[in-house]
Amino acid sequence: MLEPDPVTVRLAHGDDLPAALDVWREANSARGRPPDAQRIARVQTKLAAPDALLFIACAGTRVLGMLLAEPGRGQDGQGAELDGLCHISMVFVHPDHWGRRVGEQLIGYLADQVGSHGYVRLQLWTGADNDRALRLYHRVGFVPSGRISRTEGGTAIVQFVRSAAS
Repeated sequence: MLEPDPVTVRLAHGDDLPAALDVWREANSARGRPPDAQRIARVQTKLAAPDALLFIACAGTRVLGMLLAEPGRGQDGQGAELDGLCHISMVFVHPDHWGRRVGEQLIGYLADQVGSHGYVRLQLWTGADNDRALRLYHRVGFVPSGRISRTEGGTAIVQFVRSAAS
């Protein structure tokens, strides 16, 4: 029996964007939230933004997971960039690889790399009822900031923070 390819994480290139988008789409669909065409177009734009840090987890040539980070901004993302703050806006793993610590590898790689981009703090928001994400973020050293908000659709979301250095 062949050993599976080891998982590696790296900064994505332009030709990786379709595979990263597919991971995002498959993960959302598996959670019962298939994205519509308008949402897909917005995410495509975010992934290709010049200040985006898109990382992918791969096994061989297959993309298993993706993480999108961007400069943190004041006023809940609407204000000016905040020095040293990296905002993780997306962490998604293909459903076939859920539970295999791919998300941990993505966040660990990001934490190792962001210092070279001038970041010292990490933040993210996630659904208050997203148990899989909550377990992941606790495992990799994030703590709740105490801030809770709601999406436009009314879903409760919680903010997590940690130092970029672990």
